[in-house]
Formats: sequence, C-alpha cells, structure tokens
Amino acid sequence: MLVDQGAVTGLTYQNDYNVHAQRLTRLRNEPYEGGAWVRVDPGDTMTEHVNPGGETEIFYFFEGTGRMTVAGETTVVAAGDTVLVPPGARHLLTNHGGTPLLCLALWWGGETHLQEGTA
Repeated sequence: MLVDQGAVTGLTYQNDYNVHAQRLTRLRNEPYEGGAWVRVDPGDTMTEHVNPGGETEIFYFFEGTGRMTVAGETTVVAAGDTVLVPPGARHLLTNHGGTPLLCLALWWGGETHLQEGTA
C-alpha cells in the first residue's frame, strides 16, 4: 500500500523523538487516546523510549523499510506490517532503507486515559 507522502502534510521535526511527525486530531468517540503520522528518514533512528503512563501503542507501516526493537527484540518492518508495543516496553525504530519510513502510530490506555474517565 503506497501513500503519497505529499498528502501527509504538516510533518514537523520532533526533537524529543528524532522523527518528523504530525499528531492526529482526536475525535470525541475514537477508540484511541492519541495518534500521529511518523516519518523516519533514511539512516535515522527514533529515540528509544517508554510510553508515558503505561500506554499501549501500535505502529502500522505504509512505506519504506526498517528495524523496530520492542523490549529488546528486533524485527524487520516494511509496508503492510504492524507492530504492537505493550505497556512499559522500551522501543525504537531505525530506517535502514534508502527512502523515508512512513507509519501511523496509535496509542491508548495508561494512567492519563483512565484518570480522564474515558476508558
């Protein structure tokens, strides 16, 4: 599945994560807590991190190739792949290909979500 990266507009560099991203506008009744289009440029690596508050996150890959490490296990990812990041798992994403790696990340749950009473 190819996505016209020109159609994914407004991606800005996010220093904390070392990626270009654009957060999704959350609609009132959507089942996810937050989301973003994420682009990792060739040779770049997303900053390793743990999601705050125990959130679960899922990545769906649209273009490019890379390696995703979740809780110490690394797998090759490409268009059409999905990776689940469970609560508390350290994770990072590296683009080892020659074109941008484009994915959609959605996250939910965690303390903030439960405290807001939206669970």
